[in-house]
Amino acid sequence: MSTFLFLGSGEFEPWSTEVEKVALADAVGDGSVAILPTASAAEGDHVFDRWGQMGLNHYRDDGVPAAVVPVKTGEDASRDDLVAAVESASMIYFSGGKPSRLAAVLRGSPLFAAIHRALERGAVYAGCSAGAMVASRARDAGGRRGTSWLFGLGLVPNVSFGVHWDRAARIPGAQWWMTSRLPDDTWFVGIDERTAILGDGVGWSVHGLGRVTLRGPADDATYRAGDGFETP
Repeated sequence: MSTFLFLGSGEFEPWSTEVEKVALADAVGDGSVAILPTASAAEGDHVFDRWGQMGLNHYRDDGVPAAVVPVKTGEDASRDDLVAAVESASMIYFSGGKPSRLAAVLRGSPLFAAIHRALERGAVYAGCSAGAMVASRARDAGGRRGTSWLFGLGLVPNVSFGVHWDRAARIPGAQWWMTSRLPDDTWFVGIDERTAILGDGVGWSVHGLGRVTLRGPADDATYRAGDGFETP
């Protein structure tokens, strides 16, 4: 059974410590967190390194072993040493940036295959912002309009994830525009900033400071920390 931790924003901040401890308690691996700021690589090494250091500081303060895995390009995602570092970790954490960049690096790579193997043996896939969005259902093969996010890699096959969802609500039409691009049979989960969901791809629990918006084929609902919901 796979385990996923998705954050709407606020990676490596104190509010997320509690839910990360819950996720790591049952994770299988070497006990460490592999930090991958891959989605920020297009912004330059200084941004990539800053996110990596934030992650190291966060987990050091929490007493959790962690290491930055420097995957910036498709070539990096094929390096045996970097693939092995990811596959052995208890949590594989992709922080924010550009989801299209992250998806392009991961799609079809040995690293992505290693992530699947790690999930199968009990590791946690954690993603914040772009890291959460790329876990969305994959685009339909026909490529028709409204076939989910173009960068969805299908880690969660039947759901698409939106992030910074409360911020999107402050932009007229933004939430409608984003969800209008999804097929009618898609489950959609919008995650507010500094809010997280933890689950197995079907059953989820809500953590953090904001709300989670669930939109299914038939109805909508909102949830707060302590609530649970399903995406059948």
